[in-house]
Amino acid sequence: MVRPWVLAVLIACKNDPAPPKAQPAAPAIPDPCVKTKPVGQMQWIEDDYAAAVACAKQQKKPIVVDLWAPWCHTCLSMQTTVFTDASFAGERDKFVWLAMDTDREQNAAALQKLATSAWPTFYVLGIDESVLARFVGAASVPQFHEFLAAGVAAQAGGGAAADARLLGAERALALKDYDAADSELAAALTAAPKDWARRPELLNSMILTKFKKRDDAGCLAIADEHMDETGTAAAASDFLVTAMSCAENRVKEDPDRVKALRERAVTRWKALLADPKAQLSVDDRSDAMASLREALDALGKKDEAKQIAEQQRALLDDAAAKAPDPLAAMTYNWPRAEVYVYLGKPLDLVPALEKSAKDLPTEYDPPARLGWIYFKAGKLPEAAQWTDKALTMVYGPRKGRLLTQRADIAAAAGDKTAERSFRDAAVKLYQSLPAGQQAPDALAKAKQALADTGSGGSAAP
Repeated sequence: MVRPWVLAVLIACKNDPAPPKAQPAAPAIPDPCVKTKPVGQMQWIEDDYAAAVACAKQQKKPIVVDLWAPWCHTCLSMQTTVFTDASFAGERDKFVWLAMDTDREQNAAALQKLATSAWPTFYVLGIDESVLARFVGAASVPQFHEFLAAGVAAQAGGGAAADARLLGAERALALKDYDAADSELAAALTAAPKDWARRPELLNSMILTKFKKRDDAGCLAIADEHMDETGTAAAASDFLVTAMSCAENRVKEDPDRVKALRERAVTRWKALLADPKAQLSVDDRSDAMASLREALDALGKKDEAKQIAEQQRALLDDAAAKAPDPLAAMTYNWPRAEVYVYLGKPLDLVPALEKSAKDLPTEYDPPARLGWIYFKAGKLPEAAQWTDKALTMVYGPRKGRLLTQRADIAAAAGDKTAERSFRDAAVKLYQSLPAGQQAPDALAKAKQALADTGSGGSAAP
């Protein structure tokens, strides 16, 4: 006989819930910071904006962004010269470093937030993705340190009135709001002391913004007033390049002023190149030489321009021969191709470019350059062959350039059907680009070339 109290216990035990089953462990969230890899002195995350932002939030560090492209020789020069400088070892752990190839589709969304005024464009971003600093073009080692310091100061809320105004302009430029940027830059110049370290950077942004707004009169006014205040680094030459572009747009309306400005620019370039303390890489110096000879040509000084071209060729040949690896040597492919063509010796560079293509079989740049110099030499079958090879590897907006180059080759060969096909492909390529990579001017030119089938010019650089 089961006693009542025993029965009660049995019933209670029977009604007790079963012990909970062990739950599987939640999958580990991948650490976004493990995507970093060492390049030069930095640890870079490549082509993953979301991972960089997540890593920055995790580590509570600002982000340095390098917007670059494989065809951009200045981008490559920054990566193989400036970023390898030992002085950046102390900066390595203060930031999350993000390199984004602007031609890759996965970076298009980020490019809607971070516009490029030229290549390369650099940003320092806060962990909330706000712009803390921006720099366009080639920077010397000291300038890049100043750029990083400006980002840190902005994050801390420090800096003088000029810094705050320049930061406002940088944030507007990131969104391509050129009117707002123009206003902020003017205010920054008013607030800036004459010896402000960022003055060349400010003046370069000012004149470039005027050019982007198509305000040629304002552009020339800045050039006239501030040409001699832009320092001795690449920004000084970049300032002159923009000034010459604005001058070219005004040559019919104001030829005397344009001539005077060109002569001043020539004097400034010569002084910059002769300055032993100038903070110029080989690539910076080559760019300055190329721009100097263009100005000399515009002034009718052809012999002097040719002398500069020979000096440039020798400089680039020496740098390519001494490059530590094939990728570093590729930095000089385009400027070498351009100056060899200028000197009427395009085929002399073929062996060097063929070696570059062999050493870097997955890079589209060497075969693209070979296609271009063969085209300039009138060797159309070879030009088509190398350009076709590059087209199998190229991607993003750059493919539009190479489709145009291929159309030009077909036009020179008298193949109207092929020409039209390649021009049509270029239009469709530009139309298919996502918002962050769209190039309205390139699309308009491609459409016009298609409409005028057979009249398109050679794509370069």
